Amino acid sequence: MSLNNIFNADIYEFETISSTNDFAKQLCTNSPKNGTIIISNEQTKGKGRLGNTWSSKKDKGLYFSIIFKCINIKSNYETLTLMISLAISDLLKTYSLNPKIKWPNDILIDDKKVCGILCELKQNSHENFIICGIGINLYHDISDFDESIINKATSIILNTNIKIIKYEFINNLISHLHTYYNNFINLSFKPFLDKYISLSSILNKEVCLKINGIDVSGIVDGFDEFGHLLLKRENKIIKVSSGEVTLKNTYKK
Repeated sequence: MSLNNIFNADIYEFETISSTNDFAKQLCTNSPKNGTIIISNEQTKGKGRLGNTWSSKKDKGLYFSIIFKCINIKSNYETLTLMISLAISDLLKTYSLNPKIKWPNDILIDDKKVCGILCELKQNSHENFIICGIGINLYHDISDFDESIINKATSIILNTNIKIIKYEFINNLISHLHTYYNNFINLSFKPFLDKYISLSSILNKEVCLKINGIDVSGIVDGFDEFGHLLLKRENKIIKVSSGEVTLKNTYKK
C-alpha cells in the first residue's frame, strides 16, 4: 500500500533510525517542503519531552515526524501540539477507542499512555520550522513494556478488536493531520478549545506540576485559547505554558 501524500511533500521511510525528529532537523538545513514526513519501524534513540526517552521497539509502534513551515500561522506555535492531539484522538475514535488528552502532549486510554507528541522548533538561515514527532503504541503486548512503565502504558491492540493494518493507519493519520493543520493555520486553536477541554483527562482534578524544577500543586480549572493550563491555587488562577503534570491516584508519568 502506498502512503498518502496529501501534503505533496517528500516521505522518508526507514527500517531503523536513531530518531525521526533528529533526521527531520537535518532536513531543515536544506529547506524541506511543508508536510515532509519521516517514518521508521524502529528508533534506537527515541525522544520524549523534557529529555525523556520514548521506547521504540521494532515492529511494535508508529514512529513518525512531520515538518511544518512557520508561515501564515495565526495561532501561537505551542498550540500546534494540542491540535495534533485532537487529530490523533479523532483517529483513535475510528477504532472504537475512547482517548483522553493529558496536557500538553500525551494521549491516554483508560488512564494509560498510548501516544506521545514532541514538537520542536528548528531554523536555518532564512526559514523557521516546527517538527512534530509522534509515537503511538500499536502492537505492544503487556510484556513488551519495561517494568518501570508496565502500569502506565498501553497499546491500541490491547484496547480494540478492530484489526490494525499499519499502512492504513498511517494514511488515516496523515489525513487527520492535514485537516487539523489547515484548521490551525486558517482558524487558530480557539474554535477547538471546547473540544479539547471535553477530551481532557485532568480537568477539575488535583495535579502536581513540575515547573522549572519546582513542584506546584492545584486544581486544573481549564485551558485558554493559547494552550495554557489554568491552575487554580489558593483561590487564584495561574496560567501555565509548559510543565510536567502528575495526577494523583491515576495515571502517572
